[in-house]
Amino acid sequence: MPKKKNIPIKYTSRDFESIKVDLIDHAQRYYADTYKDFSIASFGSLVLDSVSYVGDILSFYLDYQANESFMDTSIETDNVRRHASNFGYKYANTASSFGVVSLFIIVPSNSDGSAPDYAYIPTLKMGAEFKGGDNFYVLVEEVNFADPKNDIVAARFDSSTGQTTHFAIRAHGSIVSGEVGNITVNLSSESYQRFKRIRIGGTDVTGVINVFDEEGNEYFEVDCLTQEVVFLETTNRNAASDGVRSILKPFVAARRFTVEQDSTGTYLQFGNGSENDDQITGLIDPSRVSTVLHGRRNISSYTFDPTNLVKSGKLGISPSGKILTIRMRINDATQGSSAPAETITQVVSRDFTFNDLGSLVPATTETVRQTLEVSNPSAVIGSNLELTKEEVRQRAKSYYAMQGRAVTSTDYESLVYSMPPSFGSVRRCSVINDPSSASRRLTMYVVSNDSDGLLVETPQAVKNNIKNYISKYVPINDNVDIEDVKVINFGVEFTAISSPSFNASSVMADARFRIQDYFSDQLHIGEPIYLSEIYNVLSKTTGIIDVKKVKIYNKTGAPYSEEYMDIEEVLSRDGTYYNIPKNVILELKYPNSDIKGVIK
Repeated sequence: MPKKKNIPIKYTSRDFESIKVDLIDHAQRYYADTYKDFSIASFGSLVLDSVSYVGDILSFYLDYQANESFMDTSIETDNVRRHASNFGYKYANTASSFGVVSLFIIVPSNSDGSAPDYAYIPTLKMGAEFKGGDNFYVLVEEVNFADPKNDIVAARFDSSTGQTTHFAIRAHGSIVSGEVGNITVNLSSESYQRFKRIRIGGTDVTGVINVFDEEGNEYFEVDCLTQEVVFLETTNRNAASDGVRSILKPFVAARRFTVEQDSTGTYLQFGNGSENDDQITGLIDPSRVSTVLHGRRNISSYTFDPTNLVKSGKLGISPSGKILTIRMRINDATQGSSAPAETITQVVSRDFTFNDLGSLVPATTETVRQTLEVSNPSAVIGSNLELTKEEVRQRAKSYYAMQGRAVTSTDYESLVYSMPPSFGSVRRCSVINDPSSASRRLTMYVVSNDSDGLLVETPQAVKNNIKNYISKYVPINDNVDIEDVKVINFGVEFTAISSPSFNASSVMADARFRIQDYFSDQLHIGEPIYLSEIYNVLSKTTGIIDVKKVKIYNKTGAPYSEEYMDIEEVLSRDGTYYNIPKNVILELKYPNSDIKGVIK
């Protein structure tokens, strides 16, 4: 009986050529007497090529799938976003523009004309729609025209007596870009399905306003399906005296969902409970949580988290046999959502409430409704630019490291970047600690993008939202000031020597393209510019044999930033880099004209 060959196998060969070489070597070594024709035209060569091809394909996809399993090595955008979601970072496809509008109405005066008739002063409900140019904007808060902070002026007079007959009232309200849309999802013929997932639209959905079924049951959006309690905002009738506009009340959300987005669209994800499940409708009294310990000294059954004080093992009801009506906000991804000052002037829809509508004259209330006018005193800034994969990676890591609290500067920056897009967004954020302060005084510098991707000042409304959003994470001894960063525009000049065998114009075009590509990702606040890296970029240009000079210079005057900083003053002593201050961000605003060079 012949002895079995102990044939060694190479496991390091994974591409087509190396696999083929190993196969040929294997055949020549162990099957020299069986097969000797290794010419290109032989059948054996066909077999070797086929096996090598299959081996190459298998190796490629194994490596590809392994790389896609980790955030740092993922290439597919959707996979990067999924990994970010596992880190707790919630990605939104399209950020919204956020701003403030002035709202005007005219109401009748009282009997003597000394003041408005307060019975006819209404409240504009949240969800009113406005339009500026081709963009739509939605009111995100109730606006009470009876608020004493509003401006009131006499508007109309009796021609014979001169007595004031009507007063004009100006109030302010926050808006967010997007058009309100409604869709109906018919699940009446579908049976119960655990963790049902419904597609509601494309990547242009920026927020879900509400979800109802035909029986009037509301489904609430939560951060995760384990969150059983939501806080509902109710109007505080004593707002004038105590200064608190709204009251938050806890509510058990048996019907709830999360919103998920990827490159294919926007989805609602429901839980695993059915309509027939016994859903808890009451809250556990936090003051009595300790009474269920039954003599034990440890707490294991309950958490003091106010969002999880419900005795329920379900993750929310999955709708079945229902017709869902979904109201959402949509931003047109093909155009920017910004609006210059005084361009939002159209009222698309309005819904008013009056305190005692039954006692009022219908014709008069309708007249008040129709007098509503709108304008935006300042520009509404926003951008439809998607975050790069690297930006998603870094923000997700920072958000995970934050662990739901703000301690370090990175924690604060992560909070700002993770703020829901319906509240507005910033492109860059930097937090600086003042070491000389007795308490922790932090300065947060922010800057936003307009619809063209250019850096602009962050609207005050967005900064107010940031202040409110981070307040629940800020330690009691931290004081955070939000300020605008200084945007300094710059250009690049260079001189290089090319080989005589290359066309100078082609070399110049390639060099300018490489510099433009190098600065394609916007710089960060306070990020220095290293001349050595620009030298390196130019030296890799085909045809360039030497780079003689690289210089960064200021760009001022319209249409550039009004801010000015002498860039030469921040050049390092050795002339290798520009040390940018911590409250400054550089921007190559117009690369096509701001990159200049000489090819010798």
